[in-house]
Order: sequence, then structure tokens, then C-alpha cells
Amino acid sequence: MAAQTDFWGEIAPTVVRTPVAILREQAALLGTKTKNLVEATVYTESYRGAFRHLFNLVVPGLNDYTYNLFTIEHGIGLYPVTVVGREFRFETEQDFTEWLRGFLSSVETKRIVGNLLAQVAS
Repeated sequence: MAAQTDFWGEIAPTVVRTPVAILREQAALLGTKTKNLVEATVYTESYRGAFRHLFNLVVPGLNDYTYNLFTIEHGIGLYPVTVVGREFRFETEQDFTEWLRGFLSSVETKRIVGNLLAQVAS
């Protein structure tokens, strides 16, 4: 039997922060800020050949009540990133992180997290 020939060559991961890595970083920070009364999780699924990441708020003290804060999609190329249902499209990591910073620190997002905190503290 002849030896196998490797046609793949060297393969290395792309050197870029992926959208899901950015989301997971932010998800981890929320639990710390709320003493784990409200946590965030990122659920990833395949959707029509693209990646879809659901950013959910979870309240363990309320039987794991889950609220989808937003959902993003992107193809195998990582960028552009599209926010599902809001028709925002970000061509670069910088554009995406700037939007995410504004969205997570917005009055509306803080109101939602505050309302969840009030529910669990009751």
C-alpha cells in the first residue's frame, strides 16, 4: 500500500477576533456586574449556510428565564455581521464592536437588565 500524500499543506486559524468571541466576552462580564443574578449566554446555530448567534439574558433565580436581547448572523468569512431584525450590517470588527458597545450600554438595554434584576430580587 502506498504512503498517503498530504495535499492540505499547513492550516492555521485566522488571526482575528470572531464575532462570537466578542459576544462571549461581553456575556461573561454581565454575570460579574449583576452578581450572577442576571447572566448572558451565547447560543450558536447554523442557519441557511450562515452562523447565527443568539445573545440571551438568563435569570437563574427565575427558573432560567431567558430573554433574547439580539441575534447576529455572519457567513464563513466572519464579516460582515448583520443584526437580525434590525437590518444593521457591520463590515469590520471595529464597526461591530462600536455598535455593540452602544447597544449594551443603551438606556433600553439597562432598563431590561434592571427589570430582570427587580424580578429576581422580589
